[in-house]
Parts: sequence; C-alpha cells; structure tokens
Amino acid sequence: MSKFIFFLFSLILLSCNIKKEIVTVSHPNLPKPIGPYSHSANYGNLIFVSGQIGLDQKTNSLKPGIEEQTVQIFENLRVILEDNHSDFEHITKTTIFITDMKHFEIVNKIYSKYFQKRFPARSTIEVASLPRNAIIEIECTAVKKD
Repeated sequence: MSKFIFFLFSLILLSCNIKKEIVTVSHPNLPKPIGPYSHSANYGNLIFVSGQIGLDQKTNSLKPGIEEQTVQIFENLRVILEDNHSDFEHITKTTIFITDMKHFEIVNKIYSKYFQKRFPARSTIEVASLPRNAIIEIECTAVKKD
C-alpha cells in the first residue's frame, strides 16, 4: 500500500511540474495578419483562432461578395486548423460578425456545408464595419485532434 501511495504522490508532483504555455503557430500559406496579432494561439489542447476575413491566400486581396468571402474564410480556417492539428469537427465555438443581417441565410447555407457530424456553439453579431471593408468575419475556438 505504501508503494501505491508513493507512486500516486510522485505522479501528482510530476503533473504539477508540467508547464503549459501559450504557443502561436506560423501559417506561411496565409496572408500575414493585418495588425499586431497572430492568426492562432493555443494553450494545451485549446486552439484560439483570430477573426478571419475573406482574404485570398495567394493575392492577399479581399474576395468580392458575401458568398466568396464566406467560402474564403472557411478555406483560411481549414489551413489554420490543420496547422494546429485540428479540423472543422473539432471546433467548439464560432463567432460570426456580419455587416448586414440580410446575409444571414446565405452565410448559414455555406456554414452548414463545413460541418458534418455536429454544429459548434455559435454567435452571430451584426456590426457597423469590419477591417478592409469586409462584409463578414469569423473567429473560432477548437481543440486538437486526439
């Protein structure tokens, strides 16, 4: 019994010494952030993805229209998630910022194509404006794949 208690105590001490830190991930296949922030940061298994607008990965220009921007955002999110060892099925929460709530149904239709098994928790907020005059921005929180 004393060996078991010693083992358990040692395990507890060892787990207290494991230091988790915040890590930012480089995403060379995406346009550089347009401000002083990282596309993503993770802490342990959690991945925090900054708001993405519909910037084309190759031209660094904003796609025209709500459909094109929404699809481009999801393609950018795919890159970020893959670089963080995750995917759409491991997103736990999204926040969508749109400049016109009339686009809500169009966004929903595109959004639903990226999730197969379940939909993450979500907020959708209408805002007056977004960086580079984008009409939509999406951020998310995910977990790493096991």
